[in-house]
Amino acid sequence: MIFQFMEDYCKRLAGAYKDLEKSTTAAIGGEKNFQEQLVEREKALAEIDGIPMEDEDVEQNVAIQVESSPYRRKVNEDIQRVLKVMSDG
Repeated sequence: MIFQFMEDYCKRLAGAYKDLEKSTTAAIGGEKNFQEQLVEREKALAEIDGIPMEDEDVEQNVAIQVESSPYRRKVNEDIQRVLKVMSDG
């Protein structure tokens, strides 16, 4: 009985870590591209709206938006899943 429990636990934990590895790898590869797209979009919107924006202002706006990027959300979800598997046993 205990061996079956441990086997199931290890499989769930390994799966959670595998998902975390995938999302982390995707974040490492995609986060920079995501930020670059946001910078370009912010500059384009400022130009369309006729609002003069310094690069510092653009970077500040992008930094706020990047905090909730889909890559970071997925990594955080997967971290929570690992922690849940660990706490639930």
